[in-house]
Amino acid sequence: TMMFAQVFYLLILYFATWTGGDQGMVVPQPARVLSFGATSLELTNPTVRYMTALALFSIVLLVTLAIVRSRYGRVLVAIRENEERTKMLGYDTFSNKLAAVVISGIICAASGAAYALLFGYVGSSFASVQYSILPLLWVLLGGAATTLGPLIGTLFMYYVIDITSGYTSAYLLIVGIALILLVLFFPKGILGSIRQRWLGWLP
Repeated sequence: TMMFAQVFYLLILYFATWTGGDQGMVVPQPARVLSFGATSLELTNPTVRYMTALALFSIVLLVTLAIVRSRYGRVLVAIRENEERTKMLGYDTFSNKLAAVVISGIICAASGAAYALLFGYVGSSFASVQYSILPLLWVLLGGAATTLGPLIGTLFMYYVIDITSGYTSAYLLIVGIALILLVLFFPKGILGSIRQRWLGWLP
C-alpha cells in the first residue's frame, strides 16, 4: 500500500504540467465560498474555517461511534477477534471488510477535499509515504482498537513535535524516545491501555 502511495507521489511530480509538481495546486478563491441559498460560508475567514472543521470532525466522530456500536460494528469486532469463527456463524466476512475499507476511503477522501477547501492549497508532499505512515503511527499510539484513540495519538504527536521543535533541531530524537516509552508502558496505545487497566467503558 505504501509503495502505491510512493508511485502516486512520483506521478504527481512527473506530470507537473497538470498537478503543479512541487508547487502544488491552489484552490481558486470563489471555490472556497460555499453557498446554501441565502447563506454562504466564507472559508477564507479563520473563524468560519475553524468552526467548519470542528463541525466536520464532530460529524465523522459521531458517525464512527454509531458504526462501532451498531450491529455491523459488532460484526467487524468479531471478524477482528476471530474471522474463521465469524464465517462459521454465517457472516460474509469479505463483504463486511470491503464495506469497512469503502467507509474508510470515503472518510479519507472527504478529509482531503475538506482540507483543500479550508486551506486553499494541495501540496504534492501530501501524497508522499510519510502521510501513509504517520496516520498509522498515530492510531497505534492512541489505541488501535479504540474510537477516540487516533484523536489522542494525533494530539499527542502534534504537541510533542510542536513543543520539542521549539527547543532543538533534534526534536525527532526526543519524539523517538517518547514513542519508545509509550510502547513500553502503554503497549496497547494510550487510550487502549487506559481502557484495559482502569476505564473499560471508554470507546
